[in-house]
Amino acid sequence: MAMAQDPKIEWDGKHWSITLPLEKKIVTAFIGPSFIYEWKIRESGSDEWSVGFEAPIQNCTFSDLKPDTEYVVQVTAKNGGGEGEAALSRVQTDSEGRIKNVLSFPDP
Repeated sequence: MAMAQDPKIEWDGKHWSITLPLEKKIVTAFIGPSFIYEWKIRESGSDEWSVGFEAPIQNCTFSDLKPDTEYVVQVTAKNGGGEGEAALSRVQTDSEGRIKNVLSFPDP
């Protein structure tokens, strides 16, 4: 007897692939987001940005930040028509390295 497969979600850098097991069949849907967002972070006062990552998400949480430190987050929206202007936001961590304020970026 075959074991049932679990649903699976994967991101290949361009599309989401969603695989669902349905009554003896596997159905896969591919979703291409209209915008990809490039995220980077650096400590305030530093000129060196982190390695960026691209994902189809507008909200992001960073972990393992230094306590009581101000950071600058940069987000750039991209699509087939090109790249938008980078949006910057300053965030302050608390004594445990958590972000005190919420990052909020407008829709492109």
